[in-house]
Amino acid sequence: MMGLCQRKIDLLREFVDFTCEQCHKTEDIVGILRPHRIKRGCQGGTYEHRNIKMCCESCHKKFHEYEF
Repeated sequence: MMGLCQRKIDLLREFVDFTCEQCHKTEDIVGILRPHRIKRGCQGGTYEHRNIKMCCESCHKKFHEYEF
């Protein structure tokens, strides 16, 4: 399965006002946001916008460590 192109990632970052959807901190504090699939790819999750949460590196890591 293919990921998102950089253009779509940039549009999503702009759509969330450059703010992490989990910790609500802005990119100027936490760095560039990353797309996170809410439903994992191995569970059939896609890169459709309704399955994407834009989050900072720290929150993205926590998602993958099952802390959220």
